[in-house]
Amino acid sequence: MANFRRVTVGRLPFWRRQAIGSWVDAGVWPAKWIALPGEPEAARTVAYRNCFTLAAPEKFMLGVCADAVYRLWLDGEELATGPELGDVEHTYVDTYELALEAGPHALVAAVSSFGGRGPYAKIEFRHGFLAAVDGACAAQLETNARNWQARPVPGHRFAQIPGWPGSVGQELIFDAAGYPDGVERGEGDGWLPVTELWPGGDAELRNEFAPQPLLYPAALPDMLATPVRGWTIRYAGPDRGRQFRIADHCSEAAARVEAELKAGGLRVPPHTKTKFLIELDDYYCVRPELVVSRGRGARISLGWAETLMTEEKEVRAKGWRTEWRDRYFFGIYDRFLPDGRDGMRFYTAWYRAGRFVSLEIETAEEVLRIDRLALNEFRYPVSFESSLEFDRPELDRLAAMARRTLEMCSHDTFMDCPYYEQLMYLGDTRIQALLTLVVSRDARLVEKALRMFAASQLESGLMQSRYPSRIRQIIPTFSPFFIAMLGDYARWHGGPLVAELLPAARRVTDAYERWIGVDGLVRIPRSWNFVDWTGWPMGVPPEADGGASGIVNAIHLYGVSSLAELYELTGDAVMADYFRTRARRLSDAVVKAFWRPERGLFADTAEGNEYSEHMQAMMLLAGTLPPEIEEACGRALCEAEDLVRATVYFTFYLFEAYRKLNRPDLFDRRLDVFREMERLGLATLLEEPEPSRSDCHAWSAHILYHFYASMLGVRPVGFGFRAVEVRPQLPPGRTLKGRVVHPAGGTVEVEAGPGGATVVLPQHLSGTYYAPDGRAVALNPGRNEIKG
Repeated sequence: MANFRRVTVGRLPFWRRQAIGSWVDAGVWPAKWIALPGEPEAARTVAYRNCFTLAAPEKFMLGVCADAVYRLWLDGEELATGPELGDVEHTYVDTYELALEAGPHALVAAVSSFGGRGPYAKIEFRHGFLAAVDGACAAQLETNARNWQARPVPGHRFAQIPGWPGSVGQELIFDAAGYPDGVERGEGDGWLPVTELWPGGDAELRNEFAPQPLLYPAALPDMLATPVRGWTIRYAGPDRGRQFRIADHCSEAAARVEAELKAGGLRVPPHTKTKFLIELDDYYCVRPELVVSRGRGARISLGWAETLMTEEKEVRAKGWRTEWRDRYFFGIYDRFLPDGRDGMRFYTAWYRAGRFVSLEIETAEEVLRIDRLALNEFRYPVSFESSLEFDRPELDRLAAMARRTLEMCSHDTFMDCPYYEQLMYLGDTRIQALLTLVVSRDARLVEKALRMFAASQLESGLMQSRYPSRIRQIIPTFSPFFIAMLGDYARWHGGPLVAELLPAARRVTDAYERWIGVDGLVRIPRSWNFVDWTGWPMGVPPEADGGASGIVNAIHLYGVSSLAELYELTGDAVMADYFRTRARRLSDAVVKAFWRPERGLFADTAEGNEYSEHMQAMMLLAGTLPPEIEEACGRALCEAEDLVRATVYFTFYLFEAYRKLNRPDLFDRRLDVFREMERLGLATLLEEPEPSRSDCHAWSAHILYHFYASMLGVRPVGFGFRAVEVRPQLPPGRTLKGRVVHPAGGTVEVEAGPGGATVVLPQHLSGTYYAPDGRAVALNPGRNEIKG
């Protein structure tokens, strides 16, 4: 194996060796995009090889990119998969450092394109492959028609997932008969000359060009890739379709099959149709691999599901999540067709997600041997540097579920859910990014998310609701949360990215400003103005579809106030005052139209016939209300019985309002919906209260943020966490101990309880402790003891 590692680089200067003869040449790479000659097929896999010889040992940097996905081998050993998700204007180049011995070598890439029908998050331009090299061997290795050859791999076919819209791509049908033996080593016949498409184009420099992908250095580290060790065969028996009937199950066979699969060497006799149900010990995102021998004519299907269904149709009433007996399996499948060769290695084009795996086998004339079933966990390597110690085991369990939810929804972008959509939604991402900043110093995924949403901004100023996505979707009520997300980053981490993206944040408020009428209120034209999965049709509150909606106006007000705070954080007093003035003007209009003093509440509509927690929380968090109205609204939010209740997503903002009102008792009470998830046997947190579609949904992990920032009470003050505020809010008689990572090093350590608190700060940090009785106590670097 060569010495090999992935590296991240801030720029790509080492591939700009080509002299710039004129402005037309700016950003043109020596390396070319290559492909098979002719028009690309709708969906295909092509192998590219470069067989070369080094006269002496070489150490060099290799940049790799492909449209749409690649697997890379060196001398027959797999090195990497990629590329990192982006869009056409932000096509990411993965960079690797290699050290090779002198002698012959083969560099091979298998590039799969989906013909525009891959996962929604994968934006395709045209099938192609590019490799750029920094080192003495560049002339031998970089992609062009002289160095590289290609051959089609017809063994990869793609099929629509039955009953799915296609957001997670297609099923792979991997037919070994069409997969050339030795292709990973660059062996065999049928290799053809490649055609050169266009030179690589540096996004930072390219000056004049026809439409093409523009290249950026990949921003993220390698995804985590570790074997899943904990799994159990729950069912072994005949294949009766979707149902796993307990009457057909053989426990002895299940134990034997499990032992043989884990050891390697399961034999399936000829003319056998059998089925095994594997339960994983946690929720996982996995890149599966299967190595088989013999078995010509056999069919192997590998299906993935979050849970099994109670009825013979896909339903949302799923009950206890680890129950399988007599339940029905609805899932996403990949299908593998052996051709009789020994050691045939099957893999999938994309990762799969869930807790249950259905392994379905039908053999023909020949015995099939499964030499290895490898389930390799695949996700972003989230580093949990912050920690909590509760005095209640139930909260430990909820925190663990929230951590796992964040892990499963963090890849080369954040995403709403790993099973159903795999898309980075702005409303979800604001919460994921904030939680990531609280638990880790690693802000790279947060920074990429901010840049991606800024890249999605439309001429109107609105952000796309999810991005990257080949299917454009607009949810106007998500755009203001981009401003809040940039503010979170400014406080918890800080950096030049804030100044870079401030104009994009400002344009969001301008988009809303054009919808303001003579009464000072926003009326968004017909759109999907989603707010929360309550009883509202499609999550859209009353009058939000073209009318004067209180909640829509409150969300805009929250965005404008957040922008004023952002300018204040960055030291721009003039712009801060300007947006505070705009916020006050909008706040006055909302109070005039929606405030009902007789109830002490803001109505959702001008008619005043519906009231919600969402409206009250947004108005309180905007921070623009006169004291008497703020006090009455806060009291009514806590006491009114007839409010439309926030569900899983919007309880993030409700809990922020409870923290402002110093009501930890209500926060604890409203955790009941999450406690119910734990009682259902879930490993991750739901999209919404039962019946829920998704069993793993990013926005639900926000309870972990509130454990740190509301219960433990640690929050940053100023740009880049220059000071700290510690304001624990615990139910009576409770204690909590924890530490929160600081981006400049060290942690903020807090132990709080009925008798007071101990706060330990790193040497570079000071701040303020706010006691339950209202006292403000100065905090100095080192250990601080506060009584009472």
